Amino acid sequence: MTTASRVAKFAMIVGAMAAGTWFVGWWTVPVIAAVWAIVDRTDRTLPLRAAGAGIAAWGLLLAAQLPGGSLERLAIAVGTAMGVGALPLVVLTLLYPALLAASAAGLVRALAAR
Repeated sequence: MTTASRVAKFAMIVGAMAAGTWFVGWWTVPVIAAVWAIVDRTDRTLPLRAAGAGIAAWGLLLAAQLPGGSLERLAIAVGTAMGVGALPLVVLTLLYPALLAASAAGLVRALAAR
């Protein structure tokens, strides 16, 4: 598989995860990663790439909310209330879809190998 086709596939997965999260809910991230793992069984780095797709998808969703400025105020308020600050809160928010996607892809890969 060429690099261009890998990048195109990754971009499609990121778009699917972002759209799925926006229109349906957070649980579409592991569903899409699991389907990706079924379709692309030969990619040994799939759980890591699925994690990256989850981060990119939710990063796009967060970035889409930046122009109004309310996301920054919300992150500061919630981060302060939690005692962690705004930046760690955003990092934890991005780690959530990464863990969901990597876990789903890894689980499907392990089950398919049996």
